[in-house]
Amino acid sequence: RPDQIIWDNANKTVTILADRVVQIKIGSRDMVINGVKIPMATAAVINNTRTFIPVAEIARALGADVAWDEVTKTATFN
Repeated sequence: RPDQIIWDNANKTVTILADRVVQIKIGSRDMVINGVKIPMATAAVINNTRTFIPVAEIARALGADVAWDEVTKTATFN
């Protein structure tokens, strides 16, 4: 839900409020889950005024199961 995603422009940080709090700072390869720093494979970036966050990292942070279909190049989240 949009009200569960907060953008802090001053700190360039995205906060996701779910059953846990996930924070990702633009340019950082770490995310913070309930106050604990967790490394990510890649950093979040801003490109042409759009924020891009590694979706697999968000899924992992929120406890979602992720399946990758190499043939169709499709990720499925449950």
